[in-house]
Amino acid sequence: MQVVVEKFRRLSPEKQDEVLDYLKFLELREKTRAWLELDAWAINLAKEKGFYHLTDEEIARIVSDFRI
Repeated sequence: MQVVVEKFRRLSPEKQDEVLDYLKFLELREKTRAWLELDAWAINLAKEKGFYHLTDEEIARIVSDFRI
């Protein structure tokens, strides 16, 4: 890890900005991948449980009814 820090410090400020942008991109890609996996899991669960046909509004109403 120290090697990475040393190499980063030797870069110009412009190149450091590019590296930071790339790191932000990688972080976002990881978060996006996690959300896509969660979405796929939720869709499969809905299909398995037989409520895949429900609309967002119906789901919101059901959730609201159970919170009361």
